[in-house]
Amino acid sequence: MKSSFALSLCALAFCGACANKVTYEDPEGVEVLTTGFSYTDLQAIAQEMTESFTASNVWGGDRPRIVFGGVDNRTNQHIDTQNITDTIRTALIQSQKFSVVAGDQGIAEMDKELAYQASGVVDAAAAAELGRQLGAEYVFYGRFTSITNSADDVRSVFYKFTLNAVNVQTRQIVWADEKQLRKRSEKAFLGW
Repeated sequence: MKSSFALSLCALAFCGACANKVTYEDPEGVEVLTTGFSYTDLQAIAQEMTESFTASNVWGGDRPRIVFGGVDNRTNQHIDTQNITDTIRTALIQSQKFSVVAGDQGIAEMDKELAYQASGVVDAAAAAELGRQLGAEYVFYGRFTSITNSADDVRSVFYKFTLNAVNVQTRQIVWADEKQLRKRSEKAFLGW
């Protein structure tokens, strides 16, 4: 009886030692676990693009109207590029230097609401007036690429995030910038 009790205690202690430990971390802190894309990379890209936008003098108006188009993910990873542009868009709105209009996702949601309002269940006096939306003066679009190289026990990944702003009226690209990141890992003695 004592030996089975001692064995049970040992098993519980062993299982407890193997349990995962979960803690909160500073979302602004640096994370470098792998050569894969991380939230630290997202923050670095968003911060540099936002600072570049706001410092640029090409906008012409007091608060130019902008809309975010797509950013093509040309990396070999599943990276949600909309997550990156969401962070940039939020920072630009908070800067109060730009007027940001809804893109594809926002338009789809507005179309649903307008259809609901036109269905007859909404008081016509309280319904949105059609033909009053603002058009964008500038459209932002871009590309996210990576180059991976490895030899022996070393792996290197180069990332490049490029963003452009085109004037809707003239089709002229009035602003472009890119953020480059490079990560390197060396194989541990027992493997990656």
